[in-house]
Amino acid sequence: MRISIIGPPSSGKGTVSEKLARKYKLFHLSPGELLREEIAKGTVIGKQIKKYTDKGDLVPDQFVVELVKMSLKGHPQYILDGYPRSVGQAKAGRDVSIDEVISLNVSKEEVLERYSGRRLCEKEGHSYHLKYLPPQKAGICDVDGSRLIRRKDDNPKVIHKRYQEYQKTSKPVINYFKRKGILKVVDGNGKPKEVYENVLKALR
Repeated sequence: MRISIIGPPSSGKGTVSEKLARKYKLFHLSPGELLREEIAKGTVIGKQIKKYTDKGDLVPDQFVVELVKMSLKGHPQYILDGYPRSVGQAKAGRDVSIDEVISLNVSKEEVLERYSGRRLCEKEGHSYHLKYLPPQKAGICDVDGSRLIRRKDDNPKVIHKRYQEYQKTSKPVINYFKRKGILKVVDGNGKPKEVYENVLKALR
């Protein structure tokens, strides 16, 4: 099983991907997390990536594709969280096989409401929301016990720009996978549990 979950920022990709990974015992890969790790390490590529993320711009395909290819080595079954984000990534990564693509359809209003309460754990990036998916213990990850943090790029201006960028780049990607016959569009508005159930139905 090799699944891709795509959708606008704060659409719930991370939450859905984590649950599917546990249910089907898949390797969970989030290119967004890979990029943030490079930034945190202060590597040469990380410094280049930071110039784009700080402005809310999409990171060039060449950086993302190479990181994904390297990370998937030795993992035949996986779920891709937010990849590919462009037709360029989809075509450049032809050796990254994908069996099914789930596109989460979420309105801009819903996205802007969700971003304010989103939190990630410091250690492995497990996703939470203060309103819709709170941790059992305030400020602490249920899975690994690390501190929950708010991403620096989770601010209204950046989120708004990222949503607009996603809308521009997503249509060609959606059409690309639609032509391949592996795309399923799922309503991503609503509570996390409802969205997850909708995704499970789409995969059956």
